Amino acid sequence: MMDHSTNQDTETPDDVSVTSLDELRAYLHSEHGVSVGQDDPILLQFTMNRLFLAEYDQLLDRHNTAITSVIGKAVKGLTEEAISENLKEQVRLADRTQQEFERQYKRAKLLSVVNLICFATCLLVFAFLIAQ
Repeated sequence: MMDHSTNQDTETPDDVSVTSLDELRAYLHSEHGVSVGQDDPILLQFTMNRLFLAEYDQLLDRHNTAITSVIGKAVKGLTEEAISENLKEQVRLADRTQQEFERQYKRAKLLSVVNLICFATCLLVFAFLIAQ
């Protein structure tokens, strides 16, 4: 089955699907007005190109499988290790934050006691001054 759709900008076939020698001969005749005989050597080139493309397609499939596998393993390993390490780091950070919070809370309590003592001392001094 031949598809003669063309790209408007370049006037070249976009997607010509030729699957047999007879279709190729008919396509060449319709596009170029050239009749190609059944024993024309140019048909060998068509066959060789199709074989090359089939082998190349298989090679691409093998590479795609290999790359997908490598990337999958890398992502899986990275994901498990990274998440685990990230969670451990978050726990360490939470512990340090909790310790710092407790330290600041103790400091705030101590300062509050010192402020109360200072306030009480000031009141006593003020009361003493007024009483004189």
